Amino acid sequence: MTPDEYRAQDGVGLAQLIAQGQISATEVAEAAISLIEALNPRLNAVVLDRFDAARAEAERLRPRGPLAGATFLLKDVNLFGADMPTRFASRFFAGAEPKPDSTMVRRWREAGLVILGRTNTPEFAGDFITEPQLYGPTLNPWNEGVTVGGSSGGAAAAVASGMVPLAHGTDLGGSIRIPAACCGVFGFKPSVGLNPLGPPWEEIAGGLDADHVLTRSVRDSAASLDVTAGPDTGTRLNRLPPSGGFLAGLVAPLPRLRIGVALEDPAGRRAGANQAAAVERTARLLSGLSHHLEPYAFPPEALPGPWFDALWTTDILHLVQERGAELGRDPSEDELDDLTRAALRHARTLSAVDYLDARLAMARAAQAIGRSRESFDIVLTPSLAEDPPSLGELDFATNGRDLDRWNARGYAFAPFSTPANLAGQPSASCPVMIGGSGLPLAVQITGKPGADLLVLQLARELEDATEWQRTFQGLWKRLA
Repeated sequence: MTPDEYRAQDGVGLAQLIAQGQISATEVAEAAISLIEALNPRLNAVVLDRFDAARAEAERLRPRGPLAGATFLLKDVNLFGADMPTRFASRFFAGAEPKPDSTMVRRWREAGLVILGRTNTPEFAGDFITEPQLYGPTLNPWNEGVTVGGSSGGAAAAVASGMVPLAHGTDLGGSIRIPAACCGVFGFKPSVGLNPLGPPWEEIAGGLDADHVLTRSVRDSAASLDVTAGPDTGTRLNRLPPSGGFLAGLVAPLPRLRIGVALEDPAGRRAGANQAAAVERTARLLSGLSHHLEPYAFPPEALPGPWFDALWTTDILHLVQERGAELGRDPSEDELDDLTRAALRHARTLSAVDYLDARLAMARAAQAIGRSRESFDIVLTPSLAEDPPSLGELDFATNGRDLDRWNARGYAFAPFSTPANLAGQPSASCPVMIGGSGLPLAVQITGKPGADLLVLQLARELEDATEWQRTFQGLWKRLA
């Protein structure tokens, strides 16, 4: 199987060819490994590999599902793998031992996905970019001088460059959708509770986080949900998948949807000209598909306040303290990135009442966002407010090592994603066009909690209408 033949297929397509006996899972794995070996020294998307184990698993594979034999990568954060340490892109976790598979990892393995390694992320997935000191920056396949976004930047670069058709991502405030937009791939954040996060963390940052995948095709995202979605024993945040499944549901005809359109972020700032053009073009496409569109405005509560930092910084403090207990010592100054040290300083100033206030503020934000969208099936916005900035521009050090200044710059770049996390809503970044700068442009579509299939169905309509898949051929020729 040549690299071009491999990249021409999404995960479902590869699994179908394997099931039909046209290719073997071993051939697929070898094609993926050869592409990673060729492209990763340049892009730095993959930070740990398990190629020999993957070859053995591919050799033993018996086709048994819609993604059986598809190649896959895990992000170096949140989910554990029994033969892969989770280092959180942190020098403090160097030498960390592997732990038993998290539930989603176990489900992916049982479905026959062939896991090739782990992808790059900022330390503890806590940044808008993917430039950790441990691994170094991941480069954007479309333009190596601009950011891939964060925090699932390694996954986005790996999928866009064709190393794998799908890769694990996490999303606490946009960490699937932001890099998906930067790299021109499809990134879907499910409703809170649809995919199980544990063990060990059944709930991250008060329920803000959702783990799923970044893909080149909408159907791969749906197929992965058919594998992973559904309750885990003993978890409190649970949501049941549709009875007919996500992949099968993609082909169902969509009703006429009521879609709210916003070009201004929760702070009232209008998106840049390129991003506005992408939304306006998409709105015309959707209107032509008989959907009804009208203006939408975010409620003021959708703007994350200082309370938002209390939710994610305390999670990092917990992780560092837990690792410190394992090692019997605190981290040294050079074992943590600057942003992490600032997050720890902030978390240590908080009281239990401060944390409770943050949880209540999140609940109020969720209620306000939900009320503002009651009359809409979908809300359409830009995925980003501006084109991906240059490498280093969003770095914590570049922004004076000041948490407030860093936050302000990051939210100026990507202000549209966090409201869906606050409200637990399904939300997708969909690539729709190439801008004048040669970079992909994406829009975000967000549904009501539990309307995951509806969001995927609309994303599939956009995928068909824009013929986005054809753009990857030109990208891969440039990377060759």
